[in-house]
Amino acid sequence: MRRTLFAFLLAVALPAAAQHIDSQVRDPLAAGGTPGPGLMRLSAQDAPRVLPPGKLPADVRLEPPKDLNGYFPFEVPATHEAWERRAAELRMRVRVSCGLWPEPDRTPLKVRILGKAERPDFTAERVVFESVPGHFVTGLLFRPKGRKGPFPAVLSPHGHEGRLWDYGEANLRKMIDQGTERHEKSGRFPQLARGATLARLGCVVLIHDMLGYADSVQIPGAVAHKFAKQRPELDTPAKWGFFSTQAELRLQSILGVQAWNCLRALDFLAGLPDVDATRIGVTGSSGGGTQTILTCALDPRPVVAFPQGMVSTSMQGGCTCENACGLRIGTGNVELTAIIAPKPQGMTAANDWTKEMLTKGFPELEKLYAMLGAKGDVSCASHVNFPHNYNSVSRHLMYSLFNKHLKLGLAEPIVEQDFEPLTPAEFTVWDDTHPKPATGEDVETAFLKSVADASDRQLAALAPEKRRDVAAAALDVLIGRRVPPA
Repeated sequence: MRRTLFAFLLAVALPAAAQHIDSQVRDPLAAGGTPGPGLMRLSAQDAPRVLPPGKLPADVRLEPPKDLNGYFPFEVPATHEAWERRAAELRMRVRVSCGLWPEPDRTPLKVRILGKAERPDFTAERVVFESVPGHFVTGLLFRPKGRKGPFPAVLSPHGHEGRLWDYGEANLRKMIDQGTERHEKSGRFPQLARGATLARLGCVVLIHDMLGYADSVQIPGAVAHKFAKQRPELDTPAKWGFFSTQAELRLQSILGVQAWNCLRALDFLAGLPDVDATRIGVTGSSGGGTQTILTCALDPRPVVAFPQGMVSTSMQGGCTCENACGLRIGTGNVELTAIIAPKPQGMTAANDWTKEMLTKGFPELEKLYAMLGAKGDVSCASHVNFPHNYNSVSRHLMYSLFNKHLKLGLAEPIVEQDFEPLTPAEFTVWDDTHPKPATGEDVETAFLKSVADASDRQLAALAPEKRRDVAAAALDVLIGRRVPPA
C-alpha cells in the first residue's frame, strides 16, 4: 500500500522517474524471483543524483530546528507595495496562531468599577470586565483628576514582574543610587508609577492583569506561565486543558487568550465617555512588550507604541504565554513590531537579549520607516548599562514619545513626580463584597470548551462559500504555502 501510494505521488510530479522507480518496486527479485526483460538492478553508486554527494536540498525541514534562542532577522522588502503584502500576511499569521481567525464575537464586556482611590492629581479605579462570557479581566484604571476630557488613552499590559511589582525598600535605594529609579515612594512600584504618571500627563490608562497574576485567578500562573508537565487526564476530546493535543489542534493558547484580552481592553478604553478613541497608545515591557507587539499587529486603533524589552533578533519570549504554534514561522519580533509602521514607536536596548538592537534589527526598522515616508518615527535608545527593565529612564523616553504623538501639548522634558503608593485595599479588585471567582482545572477546561463551542457555532453560521474562504486563509498560514483552489 505504501509503495503504491509513493509511486502514485511521484507520478504526479515526475512521470519519467516514477515509471523507472515503479518498475524497481515491482522487481520480482524483491520477492525472490528472476528479473524480467529489460530490468536491471542499480547500485547506490549508479543511481542518478540531483545534487553532489553530501549536499542536501535547500529545504528548511532538513535544517536544525529553530528554537527560542535562534536568530530571527528582519529583511525589509524592496518596495512599499511589497511591504503591504508582507504586512497583510503577517497580520493573518498572528490572527491564526492566536486562535483569532475568524475573530470571535465581541460579546458584552459587562464592566464593573469596584472602587476608586483618590490622589491629588489622579484617580485609580479597580475594574473588571469579561473578554468572553464568564472570563474576567482585572486591573486598575488611572484617570486625570481635576481636568476635562476627552483624554487620550493608553493600554499598559505588564510583564512577568506583575502589575503590583514591588522592588522593596532596600533594592530601591540601590536603584536610586544607580540612576535606575528616582523616587523613594512611587519608585518601588514601577508598573503603577507608569499608570499614575501618564494619568497626571492627561491620559486615561488601563493596566490589566496577565493570566495568573494579581486578581486574574481563574487560570492560575502555574498553568499560564510555568507549565512543565503534560496532564493526560486533560487531553481527551471531551475534556482538555491548555498545552494539550486538543487545545493545540484548536489553536487555543495562553498567548491567544492574553492577545484577546488586550483587544477587549482596547474596546473598554475606546468606549469610555472621557476617552478620545482616535488617540490611543500601547506600552508594556518584557511579557507586556510581547503583548504590545501583538496588540498593534492585530488592531488598527493604536497610533503610537513603546514595546519595551522584547524587540530583538535574539530571544523571542521565554514564557509559554509568549509563544504559540505557527507564530514565528519565517518571522520574528522585529518584523512583527514593524507591522504598526509607519505609525510612530520607540524602544530601548538593554543588557539583555536586546543589547544588539542598534546593529541587528533597528537599522532594518529605520530602513522600513524611511521607505514608508516616516523617517524618524521609530527610535531605539541604547541603555545597555541597565539590565532588562522598564525603569524611570526608559519610562521618560516613552512619556516624551506619547506627549508628541498623543498630542498632550506638554513642555519638555517631562519628569516623573513621587506619589503616595496605593494600599492593598486600593489596588486589589476582589474583596468581601466582590469575592474571587473560582479557579482550577474545571474552570480551565470549561473555559476552553466554551470558546471552542462558540467558534463552532460561528463557523456553522457562515455560508458554505464563506466558510471555505475562512478555512483556505487559515490553511495558507498553517501549511505555509498556497493551497490549490480545490
